[in-house]
Amino acid sequence: MAEPDDLRNYAPRAVVCLIIGILGLAAVPFVGTRWGDFPEMIALAIGVLPLLYLALFAIFNLNRRLTNLEKRN
Repeated sequence: MAEPDDLRNYAPRAVVCLIIGILGLAAVPFVGTRWGDFPEMIALAIGVLPLLYLALFAIFNLNRRLTNLEKRN
């Protein structure tokens, strides 16, 4: 079983965030043309926030990954 600090098991997190992001971004044109700007903004946020989460997760964990690589050598 993987430890909580183990970064090799983040593929399911990435897949879920990509699915949510793609569905949210795909809904933007349909929601915006029918009901107005506020639901369009919410759909855009639902589409963009998971992608930003993945980017920030990768950036903040880069240092931890690099230190683990340095320890191996």
